[in-house]
Amino acid sequence: MKNQLNTLKMTVLAVLCMTTISVCAQKVLTLQECRDMALENNKNLKISQEKVNMANYDKKIARANYFPTFSAQGTYMHNEKQIQLLSDEKINTINTTGTALQNGVNGYIDPVIQRLMQDPLMYQIIMNSPELQALIQDLHHIGAFETLDAIGQEVTKNFTLDTRNVYAGMVTVMEPVYAGGKIRAYNKMARYAQDLAQMQLTTEQQEVIVTTDKAYWQIVSLANKQKLTENYVELLRTMSDNVEKLVNEGMATNADKLSVKVKLNDAELSLIRVQNGVVLSKMLLCQSCGLPLDTELVLEDEKLEDVAVPVYTNEYTEDDIMNNRPELQSLKLATQIYDKKVNIARADFLPTLAVFGNYIVTNPSCFNGFENEFHGFYNFGVVAKVPLFHFGEGYNKIRKAKAEAAIYQLKLDDTKELVMLQVSQYEKQIKEAEQRLTMTTEKMSDAEENLRMATVGFNEGMIPSSTLEAAQTAWMQAHSEYIDAKIDVIMANTYLKKAVGNLN
Repeated sequence: MKNQLNTLKMTVLAVLCMTTISVCAQKVLTLQECRDMALENNKNLKISQEKVNMANYDKKIARANYFPTFSAQGTYMHNEKQIQLLSDEKINTINTTGTALQNGVNGYIDPVIQRLMQDPLMYQIIMNSPELQALIQDLHHIGAFETLDAIGQEVTKNFTLDTRNVYAGMVTVMEPVYAGGKIRAYNKMARYAQDLAQMQLTTEQQEVIVTTDKAYWQIVSLANKQKLTENYVELLRTMSDNVEKLVNEGMATNADKLSVKVKLNDAELSLIRVQNGVVLSKMLLCQSCGLPLDTELVLEDEKLEDVAVPVYTNEYTEDDIMNNRPELQSLKLATQIYDKKVNIARADFLPTLAVFGNYIVTNPSCFNGFENEFHGFYNFGVVAKVPLFHFGEGYNKIRKAKAEAAIYQLKLDDTKELVMLQVSQYEKQIKEAEQRLTMTTEKMSDAEENLRMATVGFNEGMIPSSTLEAAQTAWMQAHSEYIDAKIDVIMANTYLKKAVGNLN
């Protein structure tokens, strides 16, 4: 029987060679590359980035309140009737003033002429004098009276205003002078909101990094378990063949043969489970990195026989944590925002002052009589508003805003305590992970020596196959725990960096 330990090493090398050949055409990703892709493609990060953009727009909107506002408006209105300042009766009287005077004159002249015409002498004189006849004719049709009718018609026309089509336009400029401090408070709130959105984006980025790291190292852990399980299955297959030969030679029993087969079946089932776990974990990492789920990923640390643990130097103070932890900065900004809301609530009940100017154009216009022409004028002035009494509304609004600010201050104080507790927990977790790594390293060394001695004893026929199987199982478990312990050290330091706000 061949030396089992040498077979194990040769099998590991063969599997590594085959794996290297099969992944030559695949993209090998480092941890940093996975982080970069996750940060670039994560949907929640894109949402947070849009929130940052929105906060930037809100800041620009708030800044615009310092400047004057310009507005223009226009209107057109059609009226069914025009305005008539005089009644129809008065209009008729004015329009026929000349005619009425002419009728009055005729009513006075006609009786006189009739009496004159009854006198034969006067009749003869009038009939023989064309001049007198022309004079009498002119008295019946005085031209001045006709002109008076025309003047009356013109006067009544001017008392009728054509307002059937009305046009109006206005350009307004308004500049706030004092608004109780509201504009300034809004601008500060907008700046705080922009910083808050950026802090929330940073928090999301750190969450994505931690999630990506967990998925990455889970794949590395499962990949190492898969290699170990594949080697174990191959060894059990070799052992099964050897035991069957020993049974044929009478050097082993059927019980030994069945025991090896049972172990082989369990190992093959475990291999299927581990392979499925690797596939699902890679799909999870693809989803996190924004890649198609069927992308064939190969991780840099997945190909290595061992996991390299970096040398960590975690140096920080409590002030560093308070200043770097994005969640704490977010709560600080939220507290400052609610402090400014107190100022805004107070500003609603303080005097306000603004200046304005207008230019107004109308058609019809009344600046030179009544004309159906466009004419305009400007005006300017000052608007002041002084709240007097609102039955305690302002006072209670201010108290409510102060209560909201106090709530966020209490949340900030509570979160500070929780963050420091979290940091202490991760510090202890790192120590536990390092102690576990030391123990698993010793256990790994003992398992290798135990496997070597069991292999030698089995080859010399001094120990049964079950003892060698137990040694192989112990070695596999020790190797798996050794890899997981290293990954635990790496993730514990990642968690601590996030807790102290140094995870970039």
